[in-house]
This record gives sequence, C-alpha cells and structure tokens, in this order.
Amino acid sequence: MRPTFRAARLAAALAAASSLLWSAPPPAAAGAPTAYAALGDSYTSGVGAGPYDPAGGLCLRSPRAHAPLWAAAHGVRDFRFPACAGATSDDVLREQVGALDPGVRLVTLTLGGNDVGYSRVMLACSVGRPGTCDGEADRAEAEMDRSLPHRLDAAYHAIAQRAPHARVVVLGYPYLFGAPSCPVPSPPNARRMDAVLDHLDAVIADRARAARFTYLDARRTFAGHGACSGAPWINPAGPLFWESYHPNAEGQRGYFRILSRGI
Repeated sequence: MRPTFRAARLAAALAAASSLLWSAPPPAAAGAPTAYAALGDSYTSGVGAGPYDPAGGLCLRSPRAHAPLWAAAHGVRDFRFPACAGATSDDVLREQVGALDPGVRLVTLTLGGNDVGYSRVMLACSVGRPGTCDGEADRAEAEMDRSLPHRLDAAYHAIAQRAPHARVVVLGYPYLFGAPSCPVPSPPNARRMDAVLDHLDAVIADRARAARFTYLDARRTFAGHGACSGAPWINPAGPLFWESYHPNAEGQRGYFRILSRGI
C-alpha cells in the first residue's frame, strides 16, 4: 500500500542501510522454479520489515520480505523483485510486468490496496475528524465494486501474457487489528478498517480465481497477531507513518509460511 513520508527521514533510513548485504542463495532445491518474480505493492516489497536496499530507492525493498526469503530458502537463482511501495495496478502495468518473460516459472504479488486508496482509510480512521472514517471506508468499498475488478483484470492479463508458463500466486491482505484493539484507532474504527479489508480480499480473490491464478488468504495465519496483540506481526500507528499498518519482520515471515504452504 502507499506509504507517506518525509524525504529527509527516508534518506536517513536508506543511508543507515547502505551496508545491506543480500545473502547468496543456497544451491537450487529440487523442483524450485528457475526464475521467480515478485510484483506488487509495499506488502510484497517489505515496507515495515526493514532495512531497505538503497538501490531500490523509494520502492523500499527489504531482504526480510517474504519473496526474497522464499527465493533464498529454495535456492532460486533468477529472482526478480520489481515490487514497489505505493504500487497500483497501473504501476504494475507500466513499471513491473517488464520484468517478466516466458522463462519465469513463478510470480507472486499483493495488489489492490492502493487502487482503492486504502491509505486514506488508514489516515481517516486513525487521526481524522469524527465521521471521516466511515466516509473514507464507504468511498474505498465503492471503488472496490466499481473500478477495482477491471484494474486487477488488466494487471492479471498482462502478467499471464508476459509469463505464460508461470504459476501466479496472489496473496491477500491480513487483518490489521483483531482483538485486542489499539489505543489508536478507536475500537469501532479498527473494526471498520478490518471490515474494509474483508471486502478488498473478497474482490481480489474473485478476480484471481477468474484469471485461474492461485489465491492465498492471509487472515487466518495472521489471526492473533494484530498491531496491538501480545505478539504483533503488524506495525501499529507510529511516527514513521509509511511503516504503520504494514507487516513487520515477523509478519513477513508469516507471509513466507503462507507462501510455502500454498505452492
């Protein structure tokens, strides 16, 4: 999903990560795909898990994200990682599908949250005036029904065309809260945010299956690990807002387990 941040803070974070080393993968495992591409938004790029590869710039790609973890665990030699913080379906079409070709055998992605402006729901429900949470949630859900299916269909079609031999796995979004809730947002607003994600995941699952892709639901695996639980996999609201409500390193390992079980 789309992060919001100050350039100075981001520059400092990238400078601190300048010594980041990406581990060399082990020998290729039997049955591992020869080429794997991870596309989509910040839930794939690893926003919230840090540190970030300076070469990725504002895309905020982390070696702790589920895709590089999976590629390393399975000895994938040709790993392509165009996923980018803030990416919409249009961004995937313009800037990411070019990483695909007929040699790619596995594609994974998270996509859809930015198309409906879910970050606006996050802001309105966390720090907005009374009443703005429901208004933004209603707006986002209307977009899910009106325009999101067509946007996803276009992105999925392009992926299938560019990588005709690949298995394509679409990962859903997890609940951000569950129980217990956080001081911010209020419990009613937290429930509304999670309900919007239910709607979003339903649309994504429907379009993924229509494209004959594999859809993997994240909500059950993340249950009990909401932002203010005793063992959180989701970052709560904080001063680095672009990392708020995104999976931390444990959450990305949760996604890794979902992916490992599902393919």
